[in-house]
Amino acid sequence: MMIVKGIGFALLGIGFFLLITYLVMRLWNWLVPSLFNGPRLRFVQALGLFVLVRLLVGFGGHGSFGHSGRFGQHNHWKHNGSERSWHPDRSARDEQRIKPTEPAPESNQERE
Repeated sequence: MMIVKGIGFALLGIGFFLLITYLVMRLWNWLVPSLFNGPRLRFVQALGLFVLVRLLVGFGGHGSFGHSGRFGQHNHWKHNGSERSWHPDRSARDEQRIKPTEPAPESNQERE
């Protein structure tokens, strides 16, 4: 039963991949020749284009936009060696210590 499920999922994945490739081909052939006077693609060319784009951009799991990895990391202005850089782990005590010192207000006694 497990083997049948595995084969079924493999066939489903291959079918989905071929469907996406067909959609890429149709979309290219609908837009590019009329907008940019470009060539029409055959299915094999669309397959190559789809694989190339997925290799360059990523396959969608870890590391894609909005998830994790290079584009999903939030570096929160962290600069090495800079004491005034903001970081989410900074405590309130550190903020008080780093806060720039303002000149003390002049007292009335010093003015006279």
